[in-house]
Amino acid sequence: MSIKEFYSKSLGRRFLLTAMLVSITMILLSFTVYLNKVENSIKEEFALIKKVEQKINQSYELKKKLENITLPEGKNAEIFTAQFIDSIKIRFPDVNIEISNIKRENREFGFSMTLRGEALWSRFVDILSFLEQTDYPFIFIKSLSLNPKEDRINFDIKTEVKLLSGQDDKRS
Repeated sequence: MSIKEFYSKSLGRRFLLTAMLVSITMILLSFTVYLNKVENSIKEEFALIKKVEQKINQSYELKKKLENITLPEGKNAEIFTAQFIDSIKIRFPDVNIEISNIKRENREFGFSMTLRGEALWSRFVDILSFLEQTDYPFIFIKSLSLNPKEDRINFDIKTEVKLLSGQDDKRS
């Protein structure tokens, strides 16, 4: 019996029809699986784009807030800096403060500040918390060195401090 004769009989036609239906079903099933993967991938991309958009909006809002922050009226950067350093010395008398690299550019006044000392761990955490929670002036912690000594630690905190003034703070 040849293939032509086999398919001309009703059993052969049913077999051919069944094979074609199974093939079409498999193709549709694989196409559905592929489309689901594509859909999930697109959803993930949209979620990522939404997160990036939120970060951009947060950065934009932060930039607007930073542009509005200035020194209180009637104070210049040097006086405000001296008062800030005095508040650190009063709050943490066991900390040595070193100031270097004083810079002034247009509205921005900045300097490097190093805090050195020896303290208990909880006191060290208080110092770090104070620096991190200070809204103004802006304090950027550049490096941190710790050396343990029995129940105390020696620390060396290097920071950069920046202040913004409302207008150029030129002395006449």
